[in-house]
This record gives sequence, structure tokens and C-alpha cells, in this order.
Amino acid sequence: MVAYDDQEIAQPRTQRLEIGGEVGKRERQLRQDVGLEVGVHEDGMRGVAGRVEEALGERTPRVVAAVGEKLAVEQRAENVAPSIGLATDRHLLATLGKALRPRPGVLRIYSFPGDVLAAGRWHLAPPAAADAGEAFVRRMTGGRALALGEGYLGVSLLLPHRSALVAEEPLALTPAQVANRCVRGLLRALKSLGLPVFYPGRDLVTVSRRPIAALAFETDDEGRLVFEMILAVDRPLGAVAQLLDRWDKGGIIKADLLALEAGTSLREEIGETLAFNDLAALVSEAFAQQYGVALEDAPLSALEEQAVAALAQRESRTWTNMRVLRQELPLAGSSGIQTGVLEVHFALEQGRFVKEIQLAGDFIANSPAIAALEYGLRLCPAEWTAITRVVDGVFADPANYLLGVGALRAVADTIVKGLPS
Repeated sequence: MVAYDDQEIAQPRTQRLEIGGEVGKRERQLRQDVGLEVGVHEDGMRGVAGRVEEALGERTPRVVAAVGEKLAVEQRAENVAPSIGLATDRHLLATLGKALRPRPGVLRIYSFPGDVLAAGRWHLAPPAAADAGEAFVRRMTGGRALALGEGYLGVSLLLPHRSALVAEEPLALTPAQVANRCVRGLLRALKSLGLPVFYPGRDLVTVSRRPIAALAFETDDEGRLVFEMILAVDRPLGAVAQLLDRWDKGGIIKADLLALEAGTSLREEIGETLAFNDLAALVSEAFAQQYGVALEDAPLSALEEQAVAALAQRESRTWTNMRVLRQELPLAGSSGIQTGVLEVHFALEQGRFVKEIQLAGDFIANSPAIAALEYGLRLCPAEWTAITRVVDGVFADPANYLLGVGALRAVADTIVKGLPS
């Protein structure tokens, strides 16, 4: 799938669910994850507040509902460290579909403290990122660089496959339909506050044509989906410009900020600031109503928290710098695309074959597809037709997608731009 279907437009925290499974095996696996020895046991007013209450209704105990597969589980985390937040999503995604640690799906709602520049999965990390600590994070999904810290709400929807909300067949939804379906819970939440919210396609949600939320998604090599949404609560999405100025003075991240400049925020639209817990409850209730599921509130176990902390400590820096500007790739081309910028950095072999190549930018793609594309282009003749043949071959697989670029020929066009004249 090569582009978003603009004709199909949607109008309209982490909880954990334990279903069956062998607790003993699960605990042993978790102990191994964190390096513990297996077998060793460790000892008022109306206004917005009123509208939130009306939207939520009477709170009742939640039970598990089923949509194709059982989908439930919600977790909420206010002011969590970005490295821990990312590691939590990575850990939880890995548990979906696993017999020892069964989870039907996860809705995680969170916030980060301070000012955080959240680069997309495919952006090149600027040199300052290594020293930025928790002020720079690389998301699991592609898409634009975004602000994600104080004044923003993050929502991660983790599912066993991209169609899990509507069907048992993993490929029932085309890639272009995934965002349309998964964003509807957030749309429902914002509509309950009286906002004329709209999803026009691609990667932004708008109010009166002003961006108020951004979204992106990724499916891993087992087909599991992470769908991320960032909602502007007290600050607009356009504030990312100041963060790029601070942490990317060399302009390594080629961001197109025009679409975000006119952004709005929840506070600007409703005139009040919702507390984190109220907003998280509103979003989770809207999700449950939209998809006909019930959410079970279940925090991570102590062992899982240790596993998450170990993952963050072990891989945070590596993850941040997994894509950087490489001196051995001296040739480069760039093109404006629907979601921002597409870049390619590459080197030639014998002056006429692609020796190695790295894609970067604001596109949304599944990581197995990008890995297959970069590998498949090695030793490919450096000419448009041959490059297009490789690209078409990778994305002939219905599991793969490259969204936000328009036609797939944009990849070959961009590489050709970087060839020596």
C-alpha cells in the first residue's frame, strides 16, 4: 500500500489483562528477563469537569469484552520518564500473543515531564541527542518529529495485529485503513467535549482545520501493531520547532513544520485544562465505547517493572542512535512528501551500483519493510527502473506499507536526485 486513502475518512493508558496462562512459567520467564536466578523467591464546579462527568457516566467495575479476539487492558502513567515509557511499550508489545505472558491488547495513556523532542522511528538522530538524556526520545513509529512532554498526552494502542479491532484476519484492513479505524476512540473522546474534531486522513487530527493531534503506527516482524497518538493538551504541536532549534542546531532532522504552525490545543479550544486522570479516564472510556470492549485496570507487576527498567537501561542509548548520519554514505537525495520529507543516504559501488543505502524522514512504514528495502537495494543498478523494480517487489507483500510518500516511485525519484551528475 503506497498512500493514504483520502476518500475514507473517519467522522465520528496501560491496563493489563491476565487471561489464563501458567503463572509459574510466566514468572520464571520474567525473572530471566531481568536477570534474576530462576527459582529464587523475592521477599465540584460545572464547565469541563461537568462535561467529563457526563461523558463518563457512573463508573462501574470493568469486565473483559471481545472484539474478534479479547481486547482489553489499560495502563495510565503520569510524568513517566521517556526512556521508561518507550521501554514499557516495547515490553508490552512483545507480550502480545505469547503463551507465557498472554495479553489480548493494551491501551496505554501517559505523559512525560519537561520538554521532550520525540523523533520518529526513521529520523536521523542529531549529535546532541546522545547528551540530551530524557529530553530526546525516538518513538517506535515513524512520522513527524513531535513535541511530547509537559502539555501533551500520549496514547499507545498495542494490538496483536493491525486489524484486531475489527477482524480476526490480520490483513483484513489495508494499511491505509488502519489509522482511520484506530483513531476513532480519540475522536470520540474529543467529540464528547463538544469539539468539531475531524480526521482528514494521513497523520493529523484537526479542529476547525487546525492540528490538535498527530498519529503514526508500526507493525513488527510478527505483525503486532503499535498505534501512537499525541494530543496537544496545553501546548500546540507547533512547539516542536523550539525543541528542534535546541537539540538539532545542525538541521539533521529535515522537518516540514508548516502543517503544525497553525495548531491548536485542548486548553485553547475548551478554555480549561483537564487533569491527567480526568483526561485519561475520558479517553479510555471513549475507546471502550467506540470498539465495544471493556478495559481492566492492571498495572505492571514488580517483575515486569524490573524488566522494563532493565530494557531502558540496556538499550535506550542504542535505540536513540540506531539511525544517524553516516560518513560512509556520502550521497544524498531528498523530496517533499505528504507528511514532510523523505531522505535517502547512500554510497555507490563501481560508480553504478547501490552499495548501501539508508532511508530517513517523516514517512510511516513497518520496520520489516524498510529493512527488506534497504537490503534489497544493495548492489541494485543505480538507475530508476531497477530501483523501482526492487521497491515494487518489497511492497507487493500486503503486510508491508510505506505511507505518507504518495506514489511509491517517490523512492526511486529521491535516490536518483542523489546520483552524481
